[in-house]
Amino acid sequence: MDINNTCYINPYTFQPTSKRVTNVENRREIAELMRDETKFGAVSLEELMGGMGKPLNLADRTSVNMFGNSVNIAEGAKIIVSGGYVLTVGEYGVEISDGDPYNQTAKKEAAEMASALTKLLRNAGGTANKVAFSDAEYQKWTEDVTKVMKCFGIDTSKTFTVNGMKYTKNSKGYFESAANTAAQEAYERQIAANRTYEFADERTKKKIAYLSDYYLSGVPESVIQAWQDTLEKTGVNPFYSGENTLSQLAVEQDFLTGGNDKIFGDSMESSIAAVKNILDRIENPLGKVNEERAEMLKQEKVFYSALLEKLKKL
Repeated sequence: MDINNTCYINPYTFQPTSKRVTNVENRREIAELMRDETKFGAVSLEELMGGMGKPLNLADRTSVNMFGNSVNIAEGAKIIVSGGYVLTVGEYGVEISDGDPYNQTAKKEAAEMASALTKLLRNAGGTANKVAFSDAEYQKWTEDVTKVMKCFGIDTSKTFTVNGMKYTKNSKGYFESAANTAAQEAYERQIAANRTYEFADERTKKKIAYLSDYYLSGVPESVIQAWQDTLEKTGVNPFYSGENTLSQLAVEQDFLTGGNDKIFGDSMESSIAAVKNILDRIENPLGKVNEERAEMLKQEKVFYSALLEKLKKL
């Protein structure tokens, strides 16, 4: 094998390189460079690293089950692809070697397949949750995984399994692991639960308590108790959305007064007036209201209507 024709896939940038990247500082430097918000958005360093400093969780031996449409891939597994290039699974990623040095098209395709397989093995092994940061990247990854799996005789048009992890196509046509699907479903259930006070997680309840204390500071204790009773009775989280009506009116008052955003004032009368203002804005929102916001306004109306009734009786 001609050493000059050997190429590794950098496991942190997923690009061909002439040498391995093993130094921790180099990995962090690369990850910092990848934090380009124009490409990835607000992504944390930990998310970008994605467990890339850890070895792959591979199978004990390589085997293919055509009947079960599954493949187990172990360290040392080799795949011959276009142009005579060889993909070799290593401890930290997939290397490419051999091949026709003058066939740059084949070399590029091999590098892309090696990158896709590295991401797939990390995802299947649980050391990386994300395989891409945009729809275009997910589409490209899905296409390259299809090529790799075809080499193993795996049919990706239906559910397939890699190292014990099942993959299917999601609604966008991208491959998604069973673990990722379960995590996404759990996340969506919790988001729905956080719309309510009763079923919100502890972090959300602490947020509700903090914002409640902030906006109600200075009001009579009876108003605070009525607020808490309303939270528990209606089950509504009035701070579910950052665009909630209370915060909107608080910002407007802050602007008009030059720093006073406590719209409830310091008395029962001012608190009742504030709640009436909130209900009026709910009935007459500024600008267009999308479907999600309309649903939130309905919930807010339930909360503030109940709160107003409580305050009137005090």
